[in-house]
Amino acid sequence: MDGLLLTSPAFSNKGNLPKLYTCDSEALAPPLVWKNEPSSTTSFAITMHHIAKDGKKQVYMVLYDIPSSQHDFSNSKKNIGIWGSNTHSKELGYAPPCSKGPGPKEYIITVYALSKRQGNTLMAGLSMDDFLEQTKDQIISTSTISVTYSR
Repeated sequence: MDGLLLTSPAFSNKGNLPKLYTCDSEALAPPLVWKNEPSSTTSFAITMHHIAKDGKKQVYMVLYDIPSSQHDFSNSKKNIGIWGSNTHSKELGYAPPCSKGPGPKEYIITVYALSKRQGNTLMAGLSMDDFLEQTKDQIISTSTISVTYSR
């Protein structure tokens, strides 16, 4: 298969997000693996979000400036990049989904291949929208998976 490919050893694309990665259990960040990035990739970024019924974007993870030598992420690898802000806590890092109300909710996880390392050019704590705006000319490839979770 050609092009950047994002997968997870814990769930499949369009599958169910295991409870382990939500506020209903251990609240661990989901494990992710990516491959087939363009040769000009110098760093990666990861985002996870959900669009609520009211149309607002709920952001659970923003992680950027991941070295191009890194091809996976798990809860045990918390120091591989710069954490952005989520919309659920004042702390930088992964905020587990904590869906309100019954019924399945869709969560979108994206990995970005970037043509530039951000290093000191981007400060920690950027929102997903700010990160995407500041790197829009550096994104050379993306891959997305979606999962659902129901309480």
